[in-house]
Amino acid sequence: MSQLATQPITEYDAQLEELFPLPVNAVEKFMIHDGRPHYPMMCDVELQFQGAIRRDTFDEALAFAVARAPLFRSVLGEDKKRGLTWQLTDRIPPVDWEDYGVSYSAQYDELIDLRADPGLRIYVRSGEERSTILLHFHHATCDGLGAFVFAEDLLTAYHNATPGATHVKPRKWESQRLNKRCTHALDNPGLWRGLYDMQCGIRGAANFFLERPLPMTAGKLSLTKNASRLQNGLITMAVNPDATKALRTWTAAQKVTLNDVLLRDLFVALHSWMNEQGTTVGSRRLRILMPQSLRGRGDAAMPSTNDLGFAFLARKGTLIEDRNALLDSLTPELAAIRKDNLSRHFIGGLELVDKLGLLPWLLNGSSCFSTAVLTNFGNSWRRFQAKLPPGNGGLIAGNLIYDGLVGTPPCRPHTGAAFSVSTTSDQIFLSLKHDPYHYSREESVSLLTRYVEEVTRSAGL
Repeated sequence: MSQLATQPITEYDAQLEELFPLPVNAVEKFMIHDGRPHYPMMCDVELQFQGAIRRDTFDEALAFAVARAPLFRSVLGEDKKRGLTWQLTDRIPPVDWEDYGVSYSAQYDELIDLRADPGLRIYVRSGEERSTILLHFHHATCDGLGAFVFAEDLLTAYHNATPGATHVKPRKWESQRLNKRCTHALDNPGLWRGLYDMQCGIRGAANFFLERPLPMTAGKLSLTKNASRLQNGLITMAVNPDATKALRTWTAAQKVTLNDVLLRDLFVALHSWMNEQGTTVGSRRLRILMPQSLRGRGDAAMPSTNDLGFAFLARKGTLIEDRNALLDSLTPELAAIRKDNLSRHFIGGLELVDKLGLLPWLLNGSSCFSTAVLTNFGNSWRRFQAKLPPGNGGLIAGNLIYDGLVGTPPCRPHTGAAFSVSTTSDQIFLSLKHDPYHYSREESVSLLTRYVEEVTRSAGL
């Protein structure tokens, strides 16, 4: 993997000097401590294009995007007053350039020492007709929507660096918003809201620790130090346009959200697939972790970072067998999570655990937090603030057409699968990153195919 020469990044540093060193918050500490050699807490977001990527234009665009993403060029350090902090550098992330379709290097998904190196790696695969840019980053530095922010800056800068392109104004950038990442949803709730939050937090904590979920890897052998990977990267499958249209029509008529149905269908797919794999669910619970963005008004101007909470939804296998009853049980719970940002209670719990010095105990590797993860990216370019011109089924970025994005969060011990949903105007794409030490590529294809089949079934096709 090539390393661009270190270069000074000065345009935005005047504002950043007031923030850095930036104290590491509880969510970031959780991600840092949870990283380990077999499960390094690395996320994937892949940008997809029509056309060939021009390297000189890309390099100029990358310098601009990294200048506006300080956590992607920071390393960990100790500050006498602030403790563990992010310390700003002027380093550009390493970029691996190959032809379109070439697999990732052997070093892909290695654990990054954030005290020595920033947490972003980039893989460019360029061909005459199709190209991709993979953002491979440590979860401590950024979440999925934060990666969209970086992608928007990268595409805007690429467009503006292309000779002859009409200039597009970049999105607003307000570095001070980093001070409120993963905390602003907890501020000043008021008396009644505070009491409600306390009740929800206590109930959620009790459910989290007392209702132990069934791991996807139940029955699998424990990993050895020298365990070999069976696969790399993520896989993606599409729900056909007819099924996508029918599903959107049906959910609107039933007054449920697309996300409600996709979550229901994932429970069903996991239940049937695990039973076929020899793990009998029975009356045991499956639990799905659902990240929720906590960004508020104006936070589109925040640099790339984490600003999310986690909701945990658990259901017994006996309920999962009844698709209609399962959906009826999920819909009101998901509505409450959306309305009241209930995932923020996980942040409050992390802060308490961190203050008590119990993070190592919580992350000792023996407990299963969830059977699987599901994150819904939605349509990425609808979140963009910069007005890149539309064209040919996507957005024009210089000589390229940006027409899609897929990605997944990381797997962790006993959470054997991380799923994501991304959409375009006429299609749903489902992606999976499967535990690479327990499952082969063929097994992953089988599981993702089952999920696509369940979603298509929900569409009535």
